[in-house]
Amino acid sequence: MPPPRRARRSSTPGIEQGDVYYHRARALAEAERFPEALEEAEAAIAAHERGGPQGEMPRAEAVRFAALVEGSGLGRFSEAVTRLTTASARCRKADLTDAADILDALTRAF
Repeated sequence: MPPPRRARRSSTPGIEQGDVYYHRARALAEAERFPEALEEAEAAIAAHERGGPQGEMPRAEAVRFAALVEGSGLGRFSEAVTRLTTASARCRKADLTDAADILDALTRAF
């Protein structure tokens, strides 16, 4: 009997590539390699943007993580706040209010 097939989520190549960059960013941040982690997070943001409307939610998460790396890891708080503010407005425009609220809460934490 063949092994069961794993369910695949509906995705686009941009989103899938964004997920790869995002996970690399998390691993690099865990290793405290913050400049490299930020580069990977920014690559994830760009890749998710290529995913169109489906990429907006994972893009918001990549922005959240990039801001954490930028602010907490690299001490660049004003840049992190700018990143979060811009992303929050984009989320509200896309009617992703929960994501925008999360980004706003992180902004206040910085």
